[in-house]
Parts: sequence; C-alpha cells; structure tokens
Amino acid sequence: MSLKASDIDKLHEAVAVCRLHEQKMRYALTQLQQVFPLTIETYLQLEPVQLSFFDQLILRFSKLQDCMGTKLFSSLLSILGEDYKNKAFIDILNRLEQLQYIPSTQEWLLLRETRNIFTNEYPYINQDIIDGLNILHVHSTLLLSIWLNLEERITNKFH
Repeated sequence: MSLKASDIDKLHEAVAVCRLHEQKMRYALTQLQQVFPLTIETYLQLEPVQLSFFDQLILRFSKLQDCMGTKLFSSLLSILGEDYKNKAFIDILNRLEQLQYIPSTQEWLLLRETRNIFTNEYPYINQDIIDGLNILHVHSTLLLSIWLNLEERITNKFH
C-alpha cells in the first residue's frame, strides 16, 4: 500500500487537533476533580471560575469526540485503504472496532449520547443536569482512554 503525503498530512493534522482538545479537556478535569461526584448543593456553591471549567469540559469533550469521529476516523481509514465513503457512521465504527482501533462501537455510541445531553442550554440546574455532569466526568475518562490508545497506534504505525 502506498501512502500519499496528503493523506498522512490529514491524519497528522487530525491528531494535532485531537491533542489540543485532549490537553484542554484534561486541564478542566484537573480543575474539577475535587467536586466529583457532584451534587446540586455542591454545584450551587461553586464560584463562576469553577463553573467555567464545566463549560470547558463539555466543549472539549464534544470537540474531541467530533474531531475523532469526522476527521481522524476518515483519515485513518483512507490511509488503511478502507472503503468508508458512502457508508453509515455505524458501519465505520464497526470496521474500526474490527480493526481494533476503537474498543467498542457501543461505547462510542454511549459517548455520543453523553455529548448530546449538553447540546442545549438549560436555564436552571436540576438533578438531571447534575447526573449528566457526573456521567460526563466518567465518560471523559473513557473518551481519553480511547483517544490515547488510538493515538499510540497511529503514532507507532505512521511515524
């Protein structure tokens, strides 16, 4: 299989963008580590600066997952010579799982559900929002684990 420089460049660019989101997501997680598991009472006592780290965590979780799901996966499959165009996203995920680039299609879909919890702004805080933030905390660790394993495989294979 001959690799085109443009394909490798696209893959490296996607990896670089994912690394940026990872770093900012990790920073937000570090700033919030002492508030989890979160309760409504704890949330309502947080300072505005602390609250801003939830926004950063939500944003970077979404951006990392989006970058992986759109740019990284397609670049990787292209380099591997896989036919991914005109395929449903679930088929792409299943193929990546078969190739052992992601551990589980179902896990990825679960992460997408978590991301979708926060696609709308909520004017008030209720138990559902707090539960969602606690799930986000757990799923952030899962997303980072998937990303780091994928990054290592890409680095070992294409550097």
